[in-house]
Amino acid sequence: MDTIPAAARAMIGQEAVEYFLVTDRDIRRFAQAIGDPNPIYSDETVANNSPYKGIIAPPLICQMFAYTDCPAGELKQDGSPKEIDVPLPTDKVLGGSSAFELGEPIRIGDEIKVTKKIIDIHRKSGRSGELYFVVVENRWENQHGQLVAREVASYINR
Repeated sequence: MDTIPAAARAMIGQEAVEYFLVTDRDIRRFAQAIGDPNPIYSDETVANNSPYKGIIAPPLICQMFAYTDCPAGELKQDGSPKEIDVPLPTDKVLGGSSAFELGEPIRIGDEIKVTKKIIDIHRKSGRSGELYFVVVENRWENQHGQLVAREVASYINR
């Protein structure tokens, strides 16, 4: 018996696409925020003499482009992003797991295409009741169609 609500099941496979232009400020601020002083993220002389031949972004900057900005009042009470707001009979969402694959480095001026898709929803019984697992794939590509990163993440709805 399928216990995933039809409205939730209908979301499986649907894609949402957004585009972001990467600026030098994005790269500098992200490197500062994560406390990474590597000069390849900010010093043109060092970056130009590196194997990358220019400034690149820290690999996980793509996470900055994973979720749509929206007013806090539009989020669920637990603050989870709209992209994982799936109509399930639950109150809270917790991060479960995340697996990353990295590709080409992200550079200043790259236009990043983000494709977000729910690839699975399944249910398990837990000690505190029913748990619903929402599995999301995020894919980031540059303007040349090259993969810069791919993530498969699981969220636990309870």
